[in-house]
Amino acid sequence: MKLRYIPNIITLSRVALTVALIFIAPPMGLLSFVIYCIAGFTDMIDGRLSRKIPNGESRLGAELDSFADMLLIVVGIFVLMPAMHVWGWLWFVVIGALVFKILSASISGLVKHKKVLFTHTLANKAAALFLFIAPILYFTLGEHIVVNIYFIFLISWVFLATVEESLINLLLKHPNTNIKGIWKVRAENRGNVEH
Repeated sequence: MKLRYIPNIITLSRVALTVALIFIAPPMGLLSFVIYCIAGFTDMIDGRLSRKIPNGESRLGAELDSFADMLLIVVGIFVLMPAMHVWGWLWFVVIGALVFKILSASISGLVKHKKVLFTHTLANKAAALFLFIAPILYFTLGEHIVVNIYFIFLISWVFLATVEESLINLLLKHPNTNIKGIWKVRAENRGNVEH
């Protein structure tokens, strides 16, 4: 097997682990927690490996990674979060934030660049980390007001990261999903950005 395929295999394993979470009962039991943590770990290493392995980065790999991330988020919201017994209205706000994120990236990317663009900004990476931590926080604390407050923080962060992503999509002359943040737009448009 060629080394350059390893990151994509790791990403595909995240897809398989995420699908497995749908069928494991109870949703917030020890087995689902372990599988969730392994899936999150694959998200941390696939991108790093693809950058370190010669010819490891590919368009397919980037799209597969985005799909695997979105799948993990959707399963987290619709399978794990209901099992966390967060405040009922908060669950609907989280779903609204997800819909807002998808629509915002889709519309802003389509308007300016004729394609859906989910950027890998530092704010979006932090949002993914914060989202990943939520079930871990619940697993360690159980039903606790801190978990609900954490979700309010998470929703606020996702909203701000989404607004930044939309502005980046609209302000960039050429699409770049790997831009670090809105402060890099001017340099990117001039063509001398450091990634």
